[in-house]
Amino acid sequence: MAATIDRDQLLAEARRTWQAYINSGTEKDYAAAREATRAAQKAGINLAEIRDQ
Repeated sequence: MAATIDRDQLLAEARRTWQAYINSGTEKDYAAAREATRAAQKAGINLAEIRDQ
């Protein structure tokens, strides 16, 4: 069941989850944003790219 997620998908997910956190401010959205950011960083995406929306 290993699905391959490409770099663009990881970047989009990290950006989407951070925007959700900014809009809501909830712990749940923060945790999702951190998880998405970690996955993106493991794929070589840096924080500047995630912030550059």
